Amino acid sequence: MLTFLNLIAVSGVLVGLIAGAEVAVREKSIGDIIISANDDQERILETETFIRELEAFPEVVEYSVRYESGGLLEANYRERRDLTGERDVANIRVTGIDPLNEEAMTGLSTEVIEGDYLVPGEEGYILLGALYTEEYASNFGDIFETVSGVGPGDTVRLSNGKVSKEFIIKGIVQSKVDDVSLNSYIPDREFRRLFNRIDRNADQIVIRVSNPNKNSEVKEAMVASGLNDLAKIQTYEEGVPKFLTDIKNTFDVLGSFIGSIGLIVASITIFIIIFINALSRRQQIGILKGIGIDRTAIEIAYVLQAAFYALAGSALGALITYGFLVGYFQENPINFPFSDGILVAEPISTLYRFITLFFITLLAGFIPAWIIVKQNTLNSILGRK
Repeated sequence: MLTFLNLIAVSGVLVGLIAGAEVAVREKSIGDIIISANDDQERILETETFIRELEAFPEVVEYSVRYESGGLLEANYRERRDLTGERDVANIRVTGIDPLNEEAMTGLSTEVIEGDYLVPGEEGYILLGALYTEEYASNFGDIFETVSGVGPGDTVRLSNGKVSKEFIIKGIVQSKVDDVSLNSYIPDREFRRLFNRIDRNADQIVIRVSNPNKNSEVKEAMVASGLNDLAKIQTYEEGVPKFLTDIKNTFDVLGSFIGSIGLIVASITIFIIIFINALSRRQQIGILKGIGIDRTAIEIAYVLQAAFYALAGSALGALITYGFLVGYFQENPINFPFSDGILVAEPISTLYRFITLFFITLLAGFIPAWIIVKQNTLNSILGRK
């Protein structure tokens, strides 16, 4: 049972670490379907037309239209006495959103760790990603461009070329999804004015559908309606960052390697149990052979004993895994620094591991029985070596 749990749980937790990150990316960032500009375009063509068409799909329950660009953030410029000295600036990513739609889509307000969320209709406020502030980014070393000494209520200046505007920091957002912590949010109306987006064409639209498992069917319906002429349409599976998939596969291999060590230990344990069991019954085995019982039947008896251990232990392990552990970790994920880890136990993968465990156990039961049974019958009966 413990070996089975080792095979499933160790690999499941390692893979679940990345699976938790994927769940967070899906819930907090890119949704079930991602709409972006076609490869030969800078932005989504006829965004307003696209949105009207989008609202006709009953499967679409939420969506958020995003405008994205880079800007220069400057802080503490009012306190700077030496105008020729170095400025406190950072190049940041700026996203224009409708606060209500974004909140319904991703629950962005839950990621605000200081201050408050954007209020619809309010202007002159910005949500600043935690990794753009020196206080939070210092934990990761000197790898991010940051400004220092800023927080909710402080005024910063956001520039796009020669155009600048002052914003009051409404809140600081921090998430285990880097796209949130390395981002800043302002109302879409102010974004279009600051970045001169008079055509109102967006950079990205993220969509949540009623049944996430059928997002590919919704995508096909969108393509059939001709919306792919205006933008690139991808499901979450197609748009998920490749490095997450690569790391997930790597952790799966690592978990299998660690589990295989437990498999070897289990086979040795079964070998010892069967060997001692058969050795202690050496005389009885000799008598059975002496009265004409075929040695194959005796070997099969010990193999069946090993099979019982494998089946009973795996059944208990599966009961604990699917009856308790999977649900427990869903409700109480492991708090890793970059994700909320869950336990991933795919039934097909579990079946393959069980088959491997079962056959190795059978082999470990057969070998000691074969060693004892092949000994001379008379020596076995008389207890001679």
